[in-house]
This record gives sequence, C-alpha cells and structure tokens, in this order.
Amino acid sequence: MSNPAPAPAPAPARAPDRSPEVQGSGPVRIALIGTRGFGAVHLQRLARLAAEGTARLVGVVDVADPPEELRGIHHRSLADLLAATGEQDRPEIVAVATPIGTHLPLATEALAAGIDVYLEKPPVPALSDHWTLCEAARAAGRSVQVGFQARGGAGVDLLAQEAAEGALGEITSVRVHGAWQRDRAYYHRSAWAGRRQLDGRRVADGVATNPLAHGVHAGLLAAGIREVSDIASITTELRRAHDIEADDTTFLRIDPAGDLPPVTCALTTAAPDQLAPWIEVVGAAGTHRLFYTEDRSVRTTADGTREELVHARVDLMENLMAHVRDRSVPLLSSLESTGVFTAVLEAIQSVPDPLPITADEVDWQGEGEQAHPVIRGIGGALQAALETGRPFSELGVPWARTDAVHTWAPPQEPAPAPTG
Repeated sequence: MSNPAPAPAPAPARAPDRSPEVQGSGPVRIALIGTRGFGAVHLQRLARLAAEGTARLVGVVDVADPPEELRGIHHRSLADLLAATGEQDRPEIVAVATPIGTHLPLATEALAAGIDVYLEKPPVPALSDHWTLCEAARAAGRSVQVGFQARGGAGVDLLAQEAAEGALGEITSVRVHGAWQRDRAYYHRSAWAGRRQLDGRRVADGVATNPLAHGVHAGLLAAGIREVSDIASITTELRRAHDIEADDTTFLRIDPAGDLPPVTCALTTAAPDQLAPWIEVVGAAGTHRLFYTEDRSVRTTADGTREELVHARVDLMENLMAHVRDRSVPLLSSLESTGVFTAVLEAIQSVPDPLPITADEVDWQGEGEQAHPVIRGIGGALQAALETGRPFSELGVPWARTDAVHTWAPPQEPAPAPTG
C-alpha cells in the first residue's frame, strides 16, 4: 500500500480547538529529571512555557552536571531537590526524561511526595510495573501523563470515534506503517540504545517500543483496544539489520479478545527513505489514514472519494498543567490508557531475541557513524504484511525466517487492592 498523495481541497476541514487553559494563581511549578537526550527537548518546551508565563522551572535533577545556566537549580536527586525548596518553589509536576529502567522508581518517588508526573514513553519496562505504578498513582491521588505525542493530535480520537460509530462500515483492520532511517550514531548515542537489557534490567529500545511506539499505541486506541483484557494474543516477528541487540524491523499483529478489529504493525528503521508514519482504519465503506506526526489525514470512501483533514494539536505538558490546576480537565495520554501498549512491550520482551538479517540482504549507505542500512525489498514487505495481516515469513520475503515468529498471550490483570 503506497502513501496517498494529499487530495486537493480548497479548505481542509479542521477539528475543533482543544487548547487547554491553565487556571489557578501563577505559573505551574515544574521540575525536570534528566536534562540530556529528550530532556533537552523538555528544556526547550519549558523555556517556551516560561516565556508565555504559564510555567516555571524550579529545579533539575541529573547525575551529570547540567548546562551552566541550570547550575543554580541543579540537584543530584529528587529528594535533594525537595529538601532544598520551600513551599513556594515546590514542584507541582515532575517530568521524567531518563532511561526506561529508572522510570518506575522515579515516578513512584514523585507520586509519594504528592507530585503529578509527566513520564516519557515507554512508561515502564514491564506489564507488572504498569500495574504497580497505576496503584501508586491511585494511592497518592495524583496523575501520570505519558509522552505519547501522537495523543496530542485530535486525529487519533477522530479515527477511534469513526471506528466505534461505524462511519467507515464494519472495520476489518487497523494498520500501522513506519518506514524510518536510523544511522549508526543513533544506536551509539548511549549505553542503552539498541539494547533489550542492560545490567540485567530491561531497556526495550526496539523500533516498536521507542521510535515508532507512538504509532503502535495510537493504532491500538483507534481499534478500540483500551484494556489489556481486550487482547487475546500478540504475534511478533522481530528482526535486525543494525548491529544491535533489539529489533529494528518488526511485524506485530495484536488480535483482540472480542469483536474489535486486529491491529497490524509493520515497522523498520532500515528503510531507503524516511517517510511520515501513519495509522489507517480499514472498513467496508472506506478507509481513513492518519499521518500522526503531521496532524493530517486522508479519508477515502468506497467509491474513491477523498477528503483531506487537518487536526488540532495540544501539547501534552500543557494538558497536564491544565489538569493539575483543574482535575476536571481529562488527560489525553494517561498512564491508565497505556496498559495496552505495555502489553505489546511485554510481548516483544518475552519472546526470543531478534534474529539478524544476513549481510547479503542489506545495503549500507553512507560512511562511518552516518552510515545506515537499507533492507532489500523492505518497502514491499511492509506493504504486503499490512495488506494480508501476515508475518514477513509467510509472504515469501527472502530475508524472513519462520523461527523468528512467536505468539504471546497476556496475563490476567490483577484486581485492585481493597480500600478503606
């Protein structure tokens, strides 16, 4: 299936504005744990919010020295930060942008201190950790927003609504396509990059659980798969062209427990070109494809009529800020809503390690750290997997292997602990 060209339209439809308004007195006080990597993106965002007068950075936590301009508010631990700040500087939100293995203890510590949390994706490295953190948030009476950025775009909600209401007829499948490039430098940027485990702990830095995780999560929500109990099984085919431990080329099929449509994902970071990733709802009366990084979508009816839509976007930090000041404002990417994604992560981490794709099936382009692999025929393999819902190894793909295919079923979610 090729990417459709945008249909000409004099005035693209636009979803209603969902911009939150932060209420309460003064800027929302925010602390950041982790100033490098994606933490640097948070610093840029917080600088913008500070300039707008809606947020104030009251402290940063990092094991390494931060940039010079942050030295005055730098601490080595959250405990140190809290001990050093008075009530007027006590954070209302702690943003966590650290390796996944640290997410659970850091988020739990912030919640126990009565602070709401913005947690980068993937939120936790195991399904059991997801349930543990949900219970910690309930016990603290605080909230956790997860940085699945696609959830800030209104397009995901629109696809989910159309699927639920039958606007596209009976839904036969939801498809998630990701064809990206990553060079050697990407997987050499840190000790955990491209790893499944590090020092005996899960890292889960695969294509479906990190760079293209947004599409996987959004695809599940578009299909109406909201709870772990909605999943009957997950079929995986994990491969790697890079010299890494984790998967960079992956087939996933999430089969539902009830009448919901299956979600098929075909993903790679070894494509010849970097394409905009998309999710697509396929129904008897038409399709709706959302390019979630661009906040645009193309709806196509069964007779071929096409309509392009542009979707509003809300910054997830601003959404959390509004929620903190007014609890009636719903979170767009709550921790509770991400359990289904963590089930996918659990499936990927529970099956055997990804098998390498042989060198004769991979062309390396570029030199040194900027070199990146291109798997021969990868575009057609992704397309065929999505159209058939079948793993690469069932499609006659030369580099595919049947022993890379595994099926996983989720455990039953534990009942909430009694209260009172």
